Amino acid sequence: MKGFLFAVLSFNILGGISSTAEYLKIQHRESNTCADPNLTQTYTQAYSPSQTAHAIDVIYDFVNANAHGTDWQIQRDTFLAWRTPQEFTVPLYVLNNPTTHDFIYLMSTDGMVPTASAFNVGSIIAYVYPTQICGSVPLFALFQDVVSDHWYTTGQTERAGFVESGWIDSGIAAYVLPLSS
Repeated sequence: MKGFLFAVLSFNILGGISSTAEYLKIQHRESNTCADPNLTQTYTQAYSPSQTAHAIDVIYDFVNANAHGTDWQIQRDTFLAWRTPQEFTVPLYVLNNPTTHDFIYLMSTDGMVPTASAFNVGSIIAYVYPTQICGSVPLFALFQDVVSDHWYTTGQTERAGFVESGWIDSGIAAYVLPLSS
């Protein structure tokens, strides 16, 4: 009887080790396909009344710009992304229209700097996922054509509310980590 119990306990312990090893393999695989979420920064959306434009950046860039004479009004934190290149991410560029002062954000998934008619290429503001992986969510773009302004959100209900209010759904700008990550 003792031998039988030993065999059963040994089997269960080894089975538990095997299951744990399988779990660790799965976790390890994720780390080989996802950028490190501990290295993300919070990206904030702000509004400039003088430009009638919304923009996205890290808060310290808005505060620094305001210290040099701009009028950015912080509106809210929007998402998490990386400030520096990470494996499995692509650059997110800001482009601006010098006539309307509008800002748009485009990913580069092919190594080329993205372009859009009537917009000047700015700089890389973040590194994001090119597809919905690793717990990322879509960053939706919405366009208000009367004043030529874009708004960005990760909320599907918020996106629907903007569309109901007359904003144009401009698709997905990137895949980012939600603030609750």
